Amino acid sequence: MGKILQIKANSSDSFHVTLDLNSEEVQWLRGNMNKMHLFSEDNLTTTSRLVQRGKKDSTKYFLLPREFRKGITPSDSVACTVINSKTKNIFIYAVNKYFS
Repeated sequence: MGKILQIKANSSDSFHVTLDLNSEEVQWLRGNMNKMHLFSEDNLTTTSRLVQRGKKDSTKYFLLPREFRKGITPSDSVACTVINSKTKNIFIYAVNKYFS
């Protein structure tokens, strides 16, 4: 995983961040430099479970924790990706917010 080398404040709510990424991480971005989100595995505080169903446990589901359920409704499609590190698979899902 990459790491932050330097953070400089540009203004009260803007920062200049210098990153150190390996070539695989840069290729994974596929040239997309907008709508980026930084996170650290150390900030993952809520736990959930992975359940298996079906013949030979062929279907796997990530359970959505109760803390995250408000404003989420079933949708036709959910954007997702996986980041593979040496020790973990990190799954990222982007679900549209429901506004009533």
